Amino acid sequence: MKRFSAFSITLSAMMTLLTFISAANAEEKPGFTWKDQPVKKVADLYFNGTPVLQYVYPYDDSSAESFHDTYKVFHHVYGPGSKAIITKGPGGKYTHHRGLYVGWNKTKFDGKQLDFWHCKNGAHLRHAKMIEMKGGPESGTMTSEIHWNDAKGKPVIVETRTVTVTPIKVPNSKIPAWQIDWQTRLESKRGEIILDGDRQHAGFQYRAAQPVAESNNAKYVRPEGFPQQLAPFQVSDKTDPNGHINLGWFEMSYGIDGKHYNVEYMEDPGVPKPSRYSERPYGRFGAFFDTKFDESKPLEMKYRVIVSEGKTPTQAEIQKRYDEFAASLKK
Repeated sequence: MKRFSAFSITLSAMMTLLTFISAANAEEKPGFTWKDQPVKKVADLYFNGTPVLQYVYPYDDSSAESFHDTYKVFHHVYGPGSKAIITKGPGGKYTHHRGLYVGWNKTKFDGKQLDFWHCKNGAHLRHAKMIEMKGGPESGTMTSEIHWNDAKGKPVIVETRTVTVTPIKVPNSKIPAWQIDWQTRLESKRGEIILDGDRQHAGFQYRAAQPVAESNNAKYVRPEGFPQQLAPFQVSDKTDPNGHINLGWFEMSYGIDGKHYNVEYMEDPGVPKPSRYSERPYGRFGAFFDTKFDESKPLEMKYRVIVSEGKTPTQAEIQKRYDEFAASLKK
């Protein structure tokens, strides 16, 4: 028995060492590689050893505090050419804002309404399974299944989320930018689902890291025909519900730790209209629409987010990239 125990300890130590070596090698391999950490419930995507994206999927309802920190599945973004995360997690200003995320504060079904934005009254987004994680020389992609659950843990919506990252060259930066293609498929499990809310609390949105909120230094670029001020253009759904709609794209720039980052947000032209856009000086921006769907026809959403480090891209540069994105959806 003693020999078996010693052997078990040695075997355990060897397995731990091999896991460590494997993870280290994953970060050093050329091209895109994934490193999943099932215990921590995070999965990191690397490009030539540099971190790019992190899928954050823990869930812990053992206490109110742990539930609060884990009630939403989201993606962090690393600064291009950096090992620093430039998006926000739990805590800070508006704790429910987290990286790249999707949700609606007014999700209606069966005469009920749940809030999958603030995740109140037990509503939560929970990772169900990883469908695919794939790397390669040109891109890295992952697909996961996420359940939008009620307080009893029963799904109202099943989300299939596919996120693909490709490095691209941009004129405003000496290093490659991250082109993040985001596809979300929402499938009803409760009959007709009505998605409603407002531009501040619904849709697909991006939230910059907490230091941006402390400095309020977010600046914006928009297409021709829309406000051209650098400061955020802020409208209210109560007083101006059809203001600042259907832009197609807009861009946010902000500084963190002496570096300047740019985030281009591009929306599939085919999403339901009007699509209401939202901008804030503390670094949250995105768009929302209201719609309905049921079991017979899931809701499909497609976006492209381009993250670069360096000078703010010009309006013409972003417009060109948006036109390419829109054209790619027609193929």
